[in-house]
Amino acid sequence: MENIETYKTSASAKVNLFLRVCGKLPNGYHRLYTVMQEIDFSDELIVSIGGEGPSEIVVECEGRSDIVPKKNLCYKAADRFYASLHNKLDAEGNSDGRYAFPHTVINLKKKIPSESGMGGGSSDAASVLIILQEHFGNPFTEEELGKLAVNVGADVPFFLYGGTCLCERVGEEVTPIANLAGLPILIVKPSKGVSTPECFKAIDSSELAEFDGEAYADYMSRLTEQKDSLADKLEAFLSGGDLLVNDLQDPAVSAVPQIGKIIEALKDAGAPYAAMTGSGSAVFALFDDEKKAGEVSEAVSKDPRAEDCIVILTKTV
Repeated sequence: MENIETYKTSASAKVNLFLRVCGKLPNGYHRLYTVMQEIDFSDELIVSIGGEGPSEIVVECEGRSDIVPKKNLCYKAADRFYASLHNKLDAEGNSDGRYAFPHTVINLKKKIPSESGMGGGSSDAASVLIILQEHFGNPFTEEELGKLAVNVGADVPFFLYGGTCLCERVGEEVTPIANLAGLPILIVKPSKGVSTPECFKAIDSSELAEFDGEAYADYMSRLTEQKDSLADKLEAFLSGGDLLVNDLQDPAVSAVPQIGKIIEALKDAGAPYAAMTGSGSAVFALFDDEKKAGEVSEAVSKDPRAEDCIVILTKTV
């Protein structure tokens, strides 16, 4: 009987600290400029590879029974990995053209809310890629794995790095920067989600604020300086001022007005900064003090504007 190797891991969520849409690329995709931040809230994965099962990928998803297994990004990640490995072995003359991947079972326990802009599916997919890369002895270079990742999903390359990263173009150009770890962060997720395609469609028919590349470059140089205290980290982030824009926030608020009300509620309760992440509908607030974050969390949990919301108090990683 063939041995089964089992890997267990956590797949962290993220927030976009800001997100600018800078037109379109020649391939039709939107060109993005965003800083993504990993947070300490995650899905759980168990990946089992091998055994006597057929050469297939099985995805078992606890917490999201509505997702068709073959449409789950974990399935897509494993399928793309095995196809790319097959092609690589063929190109190197190490395959007779009949490469069969091992039976692979991906058990996923979902905690990250869907349609939240927190990257749950992308993080799950990246975790699968990292596990398979390790299992097969790192067959792909960092660049090759990155290209494979962006073909699975735009946010997937970021999760190969985690921490704090500047992500550009579709999301495949990832630059790790000085980490903003340890900041208390409060997430408030409305029950209603937002359609990412609809958000981008609305962007295409609207006039966006001008993207000042030089101003962002200056800001990034300040942000990437190593900071010792949480207060210094938050101050460095907030120094972005008017640059801290999420271009998808306005169309998302138009679709789900509660998003705007939650941002107001967080600010009214004393949050130093509050904004939507990604294409929504989750809203986040950053702090440099756990006590203050807890007070705001308690206040917002009782605020009618945040009725029927998921409230998560955690920290940046």
